[in-house]
Amino acid sequence: MLDVEDMDVDEEPSTPSITWLSALLSAILPLLTNALPRDQNEVCIIPHPHKMERQEAAEDTMHVHLGTSRWRPVFNTKKICDNCGTRITDRYYYHCSENCDIDFCQDCHARSRELLDAFMAEVDEANDENLSRRLFWVIDITERIGWHVLHLNVADRRRLAHELAFSWPTALFERLAQAAVDVVNARVVHVQDVKDIRSDERFWHAVGWLQFLYSTNELPCKTRRLEEQSSRGPKVDYERFVLDGINKCEPLSEFQRWRKHPSATVPKVLDVRRFRITNDFCSFLTHSNLVPVNFRRVCLLCDVWEQMQGRIVPLHLEVPREPQRLVHAVIERFCESLKDADLRQPLRVCFQDEEAGGPGVTKEFFQVALRSFLDASNNNERLFVYDEQSRTYWLNERAVGSEDFFRSYGILLGQAVLNHIHVPNIFPRALYDRLLEELESPCAKKLRLEDIGAVCPNTAKSLRQILEYTGQDIAEVFGDLAWPRGSHLPEDLRISQANKEDFVQAYVDWFFHGRIQAQMKPLSEGFKTILGGSSLLRTIVDAVQLEKIVCGRADNVDVDAIRSSAELEGWTEEDRSEYLPWLWEVLASVSQAEKAQFLVFVTASDRVPLKGWQSLGLIVQKNGVGDDRLPSAYTCFSQLLLPRFSTKEKLRNGLLL
Repeated sequence: MLDVEDMDVDEEPSTPSITWLSALLSAILPLLTNALPRDQNEVCIIPHPHKMERQEAAEDTMHVHLGTSRWRPVFNTKKICDNCGTRITDRYYYHCSENCDIDFCQDCHARSRELLDAFMAEVDEANDENLSRRLFWVIDITERIGWHVLHLNVADRRRLAHELAFSWPTALFERLAQAAVDVVNARVVHVQDVKDIRSDERFWHAVGWLQFLYSTNELPCKTRRLEEQSSRGPKVDYERFVLDGINKCEPLSEFQRWRKHPSATVPKVLDVRRFRITNDFCSFLTHSNLVPVNFRRVCLLCDVWEQMQGRIVPLHLEVPREPQRLVHAVIERFCESLKDADLRQPLRVCFQDEEAGGPGVTKEFFQVALRSFLDASNNNERLFVYDEQSRTYWLNERAVGSEDFFRSYGILLGQAVLNHIHVPNIFPRALYDRLLEELESPCAKKLRLEDIGAVCPNTAKSLRQILEYTGQDIAEVFGDLAWPRGSHLPEDLRISQANKEDFVQAYVDWFFHGRIQAQMKPLSEGFKTILGGSSLLRTIVDAVQLEKIVCGRADNVDVDAIRSSAELEGWTEEDRSEYLPWLWEVLASVSQAEKAQFLVFVTASDRVPLKGWQSLGLIVQKNGVGDDRLPSAYTCFSQLLLPRFSTKEKLRNGLLL
């Protein structure tokens, strides 16, 4: 997709034009914001450029009647609606007058017409021609921006990214990203219907522009605030870049297109010297970081089902409801003499002495089983340990001799994906990196100190102190950390200023590998048994995407629930009645991404506590008066140190800085 030789180049000198480009983007942004109509799912749409003509199915295609209370004819039109993705069975449907491969069922055509008419009235356009000219101007400008940015030299591209990531307000950057997402969403279903998907290079420049913004969004991840033991999160939530319009596309067709270029990876548009549109680039799955989780799941399942060679026979599982007995029943079933091909079959579950079955029971089973394994013990040792500060579970290295437990849990994680069940987001992302590493995926990243911060903040804090210590007596102050070095470092090597970074990284390697290998190996083997045959999973899915495939989208932050249990310290009655309501109003008004950023700032985690947001235990302490002060936090205690600002707007700016 992007030539490797283009990655190893000297940076060209930057030019002053980047400041002007940033200003131009800011000036033109109001014209691109909310500039396209949206469907009932809030996904932007545009009308097909050609007239859609009403078609009538031939009488000889009517082959069956359906219905109970009222029968109706069903026609075999051999057409699929390009909006809802369902087979067209009505007598009448709509087809492009220029014979493009575009068809709408009656309901989608009528609904699209209603949406366009409503939008036309909203923006005060007189007719379809004027509306079309307006919409395609927005698309044209966005695609031109993409072409220009992608053809900047490397230094200017990086400088623009840094400007957007660190100088632009979060809300403004979020609007810029949303404007790009809107254009690509509106165009994507039209592009897939073109036989030569690469031919529309303007569209792919818009996708490249969105990838540029995605990479820009990740730059803050490489920075860390004072007192934070893990890296800062992205500027806005990754979900803001997801192209929900791809859900209207055909997953099997896209999977088959991707298989022609399986080595393609997400493009590094900040680093490549000469950007070029290639066959590798022109596949939606190549841009897997932008693909909706449900679409990725279906494509992954297409891959897994292909490995089954069409043989799908449900795996029956009967379990008791009592948690401890349920765990042992699952282990007994999964670890009996079943072949891997049998374990890969979708589950059909029932509870003992109950007749009910079906998808609802399967979903209930996964909820009960996953929770039961988290609480389970073997040989008086819990399988997983819970960290209150990060609100995550991790493998317990003391749970030895529990291989069947961990292998069964890995099978459950894989089976959850196979059965379209989302797992609670209870593990740090490092677990998904380790699963990918065991799959020998090139997308598995090397785990570092900040990843320990998401597992055990106290350990990360101690290691950070080593790196920040400048005295020559570092070995006497910190000792040898008391860990079995094995092949990581010589046993007799003492820590020093010269080797402290290698020393800490070696400890991190041991923390994520040797320390938990007895637990991680069977868990990953169970997971690989179900999904390890997927070439898509092994090549283009990174830890962020795998986490979303397994867990779905993150829970929205509930400000009212957090407020209900918050403790207020040092505030007068006047502060409580007149000032603090501003805090809750500001938090309620910001985006979910900004709410998550606030939580990371105050608590070092954006995950929902086990007992819900009301159990977060936020402490809001008064910290002086004055607009020259800034909020700070003690993440260990979920304590926000908040100054009293003179206006609500200054409070908002202070919180979102």
